[in-house]
Amino acid sequence: DASGAGSSITILYGSETGNAEEQAKNLLMDIRARGMKGTVSAMDDFEFDDLPSQKVLILVVSTCGLGEYPQNCKRTWMKLQSQELGMNYLSGVKFCVFGLGDSTYAQFCYAAAGFDVRLGELGAHRLLQRGIGDDRDEDRYYTGWDNWLPELWKVLGAPQLPLSRDVPAACYRVTTSPGKVESPPVPDDDIVPPGATRLTLRTNKLLTPDDKAYDRDIRHYEFEI
Repeated sequence: DASGAGSSITILYGSETGNAEEQAKNLLMDIRARGMKGTVSAMDDFEFDDLPSQKVLILVVSTCGLGEYPQNCKRTWMKLQSQELGMNYLSGVKFCVFGLGDSTYAQFCYAAAGFDVRLGELGAHRLLQRGIGDDRDEDRYYTGWDNWLPELWKVLGAPQLPLSRDVPAACYRVTTSPGKVESPPVPDDDIVPPGATRLTLRTNKLLTPDDKAYDRDIRHYEFEI
């Protein structure tokens, strides 16, 4: 049991467009569903000096463009390069890394590889070989994730999920009204979930190359709050 009785698993992510963050948070839900303890945060939001006291550390890291590190893990990466850190700085830490990237780029999963190697150099014990999620696989990075996850549960000694779960009550109600596709009974602009507030879109910036050769449309949005 790699996690140890009562130990909490620390999940840290480096994410630019939200994919690594989503996977890290989903992983935390799976960990808690198995009755284990865990926390999740962006790498740069985690107190760097607390790294050596972590029992189990799982990193989920994306690579941006031509081998760039996501903004929310760059500071942690730079601190890990310090020559003042000894070879046993992380000797009490067990870790593993999952990387997300696009294999059409030369520096595929470069950031994840960097963290994986550096943590090992600082004395951390690798629980599992680095997982790789390729955006070009049939199911995108989920293909690699689904192959890596069962191995993670094994090294963590994680219990099986309960055979059944209580289904929560629905938090919404669906009603129907007569109408046609060309003229719906309620305009799309009038659909606002209960308790929600409509926000004004101020920025809509395309992050991926603006050409037909790239089949992903990734954007940066900013709203007035």
